Amino acid sequence: ETFLITLIGLLDTIMVSGVGTNALAGVTISQQPVFMALVIAMGLNAGITAIVARRFGEKDQDGAKKIVRHAIIMSIIASVVMMALFMLIAEPFLIITGAEPETLPISVRYLRIVLLSLPFNYVRLTICAAFRASGNTKVSLITNVSANLVNLFLNYCLIMGNLGFPRLEADGAAIATSIGHFVAFIITVCILRFKKSFIQTKLSDNWKMDKETSRNIINVGANASVEQLFMRLGFYILAVMINNLGTEAVAVNAIVQSTISLAFSVTDGFAIGASALVGKSLGEEDVPKAFAYGRLSQITSFILGGIMITLIIIFRHEVVSMFASEEDKTSIVVMEKAASVLIFAVFAIVPQSLQWVTTNCLRGAGDVKFTAKTAVLSVAIIRPLFTFICCYIFTFGVLGAWIGTFIDQAIRLTVNNNRFIKLKWTKVKV
Repeated sequence: ETFLITLIGLLDTIMVSGVGTNALAGVTISQQPVFMALVIAMGLNAGITAIVARRFGEKDQDGAKKIVRHAIIMSIIASVVMMALFMLIAEPFLIITGAEPETLPISVRYLRIVLLSLPFNYVRLTICAAFRASGNTKVSLITNVSANLVNLFLNYCLIMGNLGFPRLEADGAAIATSIGHFVAFIITVCILRFKKSFIQTKLSDNWKMDKETSRNIINVGANASVEQLFMRLGFYILAVMINNLGTEAVAVNAIVQSTISLAFSVTDGFAIGASALVGKSLGEEDVPKAFAYGRLSQITSFILGGIMITLIIIFRHEVVSMFASEEDKTSIVVMEKAASVLIFAVFAIVPQSLQWVTTNCLRGAGDVKFTAKTAVLSVAIIRPLFTFICCYIFTFGVLGAWIGTFIDQAIRLTVNNNRFIKLKWTKVKV
């Protein structure tokens, strides 16, 4: 699922890059505020995954369903607040982020259009997290792939104006993304309502919220939200550093990021699976099984990470050439620089994959206070610090950001793996 979604995201970036470097940079800059608007959703979903997986292991169906209903209501409220906030601060936020005069209008329009679908995206993410936690990953696969295929088709129609549609360029990509989110929302709601499952929910169910259930979600979700907030702030600081290197650097980083994200998505699936399986095993009070799921996921991620590194190094020129624009003369220079940076940046995949699997094992156990602390130290302090040193003091440019990423991921992996080995996460109650 994660591989196919990231592949479609890569194709999305390629389509936007066909318009030119400014369009690619404009859309890329607007991604950080989009991700920051999803901070609460990510926190809630970490809480949902941990609690529903635990209830699944305990065979407490009523408890799991109650968690899902509460989480949906919380998602709707949080999404409306975040949508209104980011709509209001869109332009000044993007200026601070480093959008240049030629990319600012593109970024502002893209961000505001995508924000319109935020409530649908929040609810969709919540329902998918609950299905994964209850052992049903097919629902999330069908939902996300279907929605992204719709997104991809509309990209083809709206970005360049194919099949009789108007040429809307970056605005077309934003519209396609928003419609894709709405399609995903419709599919997930229908499956939750009509498909027989451990968490099947109906409108006729009791949707009244109670303090105990709400507090349970907030206790886990709040820490995960804090973790996500500092992670996004760290990524935001990194984005500002790269944006200040210029539009060309932003375009180069977008290509490198898209390529590495595709490779990372292969191991991301094991992180998602490990999170649910660890929580389920702890619900069954089987600690050795929970540890085994985590360790096997780490080993698999390491092997797959090595394979992806090899493939990217061998085919890097073919990959970056897909981003070339015939209408933009600067794209040739951007492609050459991206291919050079990829040779070194690709080695961040292994520590990133192992760290992410380990972190998700701890999250699945409900050990979100610890992962929040390591996220603050790692993404908000260590990575920006080393990125600044490598980008500006050693003048490595975009490559410096990836050196900083490698150092950060290696440190975070060491700290989180030490926690994983000591088994303190097995004693967390959710």
